[in-house]
Amino acid sequence: GSCSSTKVLTFNTQLLKIKKELIDYVVVHELAHLKHMNHSKEFHAFVNKYLETSNISRKELKKITS
Repeated sequence: GSCSSTKVLTFNTQLLKIKKELIDYVVVHELAHLKHMNHSKEFHAFVNKYLETSNISRKELKKITS
């Protein structure tokens, strides 16, 4: 997924091939960019506020995308 500087969210259709929990993470991650347009400590705290398993999901997603 991505969030443009004009706050347009875009999601790759390949997301349909992964677990629902990881899709949830990507959606919450991109929505968080509407508030924080970076990957700062505050950004990650914001994501974790809405998705407590975000750290686990982020690591799992990195494994399948690298």
